[in-house]
Amino acid sequence: MNGSGGTRRTRCLVSDLAVARVAARRARTVPGVTMLVGDVAQTLLGLAADWLPHDPVPDELRADGVVASVQGDVAEVRVTVGVRLGTPCADLAARVQREVAEEITTVTGLSARVRVTVADIALPA
Repeated sequence: MNGSGGTRRTRCLVSDLAVARVAARRARTVPGVTMLVGDVAQTLLGLAADWLPHDPVPDELRADGVVASVQGDVAEVRVTVGVRLGTPCADLAARVQREVAEEITTVTGLSARVRVTVADIALPA
């Protein structure tokens, strides 16, 4: 309560990177997803980062393959995945979309619009 007897509201801002990390972590756990596939910009930034001194980011916090943008209380998220040969891509994309959106809402309180692209199919060795 504030001094005038009203209720004090707390405002929490969630960064694009935080949403991307939540989305990437969840997408990796969906059965059938073999990897997250970064776009060209992410790949180039990753290569450049390898040459610079830095604290390594743990694998579970990497957001390669995910781009997020937060506007107000809505997160727009793009997830790009690789799948195993024989995986029904449309079903997998729908599951990734649903599970990532639910995870973002649970963790951040934001509503999420998630688009999923299947960019790679892993062939058996």
